[in-house]
Amino acid sequence: MIPIYVISVKSFTERHKHIEQMAERFGFLFEYVWKYDADELNETDLSRVGGSLAPKSASNVLKHLHAQKLFLKTSDDIALVLEDDVVLFESFFDELNHILRMTKNLSPGWLIFLGGADNKLDSRFFDSDGQYLVEKPLTTAEAYLVDKHGCELRTRWLDTNCVDRQADHQLKLMDQDLGLKQYCVSRALATQGSITGLFGTSLDSSRAKHSPFFLRAKYRYNRIRRQVIPRFFSRFLKW
Repeated sequence: MIPIYVISVKSFTERHKHIEQMAERFGFLFEYVWKYDADELNETDLSRVGGSLAPKSASNVLKHLHAQKLFLKTSDDIALVLEDDVVLFESFFDELNHILRMTKNLSPGWLIFLGGADNKLDSRFFDSDGQYLVEKPLTTAEAYLVDKHGCELRTRWLDTNCVDRQADHQLKLMDQDLGLKQYCVSRALATQGSITGLFGTSLDSSRAKHSPFFLRAKYRYNRIRRQVIPRFFSRFLKW
């Protein structure tokens, strides 16, 4: 099994229980990324962050990048990064093994986004019923794979640059600067509990205004209109 890092905050005990129950159900081991909690950021940490980034957002992006540094200390070639509100679909690890085999055909230096279950998709995602990779930047950061070469380059980038945006946008910017490719899976393997109403959000103020029922209904509506219906019609037109 590849190393798995979970981005979390020490006080988020409800999310810890959620992740630990999933780990038991699916049978995987993981490491929490505790460093850089917002209330523990010091002047050195904040010197690496653009002034407009709120402490909680700064904490989150620094944790994502620290996970990559932890990975570089291992002998593994690929790592999985999860956020603590991630909801893994039942087929996650079966599909993950298939995707890991696909990575053997990729040039070193990449990121593969595994989430986005309610994202709007373009026609490339409906080319066939199977699981495959589409070259496209990640849109959120609940679940993604990284390779060692890409993490090495991102770590060097941080030596001379500050972070100034939330994790998904920061990873997108860095990889564009570094010439690293980002891919999405054609069928999402995970979603965010903060999008589905399972958890409250600490980073998205607009989402925090709504009830769990509203968020759950909105998630299902978006998933149907953005993915289920377009996939059905794409398949229908190919008959």
